[in-house]
Amino acid sequence: MAASHDHIFRAYDVRGIFNKDLDVSIMQKIGIAFGTYMKQKNGITITLGGDIRASTNILQHAFLSGILTTGVNCELVKESPLGITLFNSFNKNYIASAFITASHLPPDWNGIKFYWGEGIGFSPEENEELYQIYKKNLFEQTDVFNLGSYKIIDPYSDYVSYLKTKFNFQKNYNIAIDCGNGATSLVIPELYEELGFDVSHIFSEPDHNFPNRTSEPTEESLSQLSTFVKDSNVLFGAGFDGDGDRCVFTDENGIVISSDIYGLIISEYLIQTQSEKNILINMECSLSMEDYLKSIGANPSRIKVGHSFLSLEAKNQNAIWGIESSGHAIYPNVFLFDDALILPLMLVNALEYFNLPLSKLIERYPPSIKKRYDLKCDDKYKFQRIKDVIQYLDNKDGYLNTLDGVALTNDNGRILVRASNTSPKVRITIEALNQQNYDIIEREYLNDLTDIIQI
Repeated sequence: MAASHDHIFRAYDVRGIFNKDLDVSIMQKIGIAFGTYMKQKNGITITLGGDIRASTNILQHAFLSGILTTGVNCELVKESPLGITLFNSFNKNYIASAFITASHLPPDWNGIKFYWGEGIGFSPEENEELYQIYKKNLFEQTDVFNLGSYKIIDPYSDYVSYLKTKFNFQKNYNIAIDCGNGATSLVIPELYEELGFDVSHIFSEPDHNFPNRTSEPTEESLSQLSTFVKDSNVLFGAGFDGDGDRCVFTDENGIVISSDIYGLIISEYLIQTQSEKNILINMECSLSMEDYLKSIGANPSRIKVGHSFLSLEAKNQNAIWGIESSGHAIYPNVFLFDDALILPLMLVNALEYFNLPLSKLIERYPPSIKKRYDLKCDDKYKFQRIKDVIQYLDNKDGYLNTLDGVALTNDNGRILVRASNTSPKVRITIEALNQQNYDIIEREYLNDLTDIIQI
């Protein structure tokens, strides 16, 4: 790959603008590299899926043609939410899965994520190994008599059957779903109806232009879901991202709740109903989460941001639950991967257990004020900027944590600065228990940090 394209290989995946950073020839070569990597790991068959973006089908077949030249076989899922593709390898014990997507990024972007068969995303080190095969042309291709084969499959019915063995509900609840015209539109409302729900839904027609809202579920982008929920008699609302690995909720009144609060609800439900106590929260999760989890008998553990870290640490630490502030979550009792389609099912189980409406249930959890600022910063410089920030914060009062970026915690609250692993940004998150303390942190640090990052 030319040096100008090196940046598309990121910590968790490959991402770039179609026909600018990422085209058919590049994706075919990535397929050859991936097939070579699988052969080195003694892999025979993988699953390949993709979301509903306009370029997905083209890139999917380019990747497929590359991997077949290495002699590795492929089951092709075509368009689907992420979880259904990953389920196929999980269910059939295949070595790995690959999924064409750019998640929540704009329509002109695309990319590919890699997962091991049980659902753990490739680590940054494993993605680097794959990149080195690509960059150095260390390919292991076969002759015409030993090419790989492929077939088109649909794992949907097996997926639904599996979920029915994991979830049971007391009655047919009415829930509201906003698919955002993304990949979850391919299976909603049918999936939840088959599981026994009455489903009210909006933006449930696949459309690669994402005409009704951005593919990232936020309080702002879910405003129409909030209005829809207010006018409906539903248990809650749920809004999905573009490929179905993240979900954000509203209560029954249409008020968007943070993923931190959702994470606490599920944590408390699981702590009270299961014997294991290990809970994972990433560095962006609220400070108050950690204290509350300890107060209810959980063993919370902070981890780096990223779905691959979430899955891997869930396995290594025997965690019963893991949550990220962005809406990614892992429930290892069902899957080791971040399938957001199961998150509404977990919330229904929790609401049944506590026997409270969601608006009342969230009142028990500690409030905090938290806001994230996304600053543009070239991929070439953003990690150096983090080093500059560490140097700046090193002589400030408080506790410094450099697990993922740098976090400074003091009596007023916390400020976290970290480089995005998926886009050219540095993110600053400020958190405090009240507005007065939040304002103190913002006044003291935000302008200085912005100047350091955006030199």
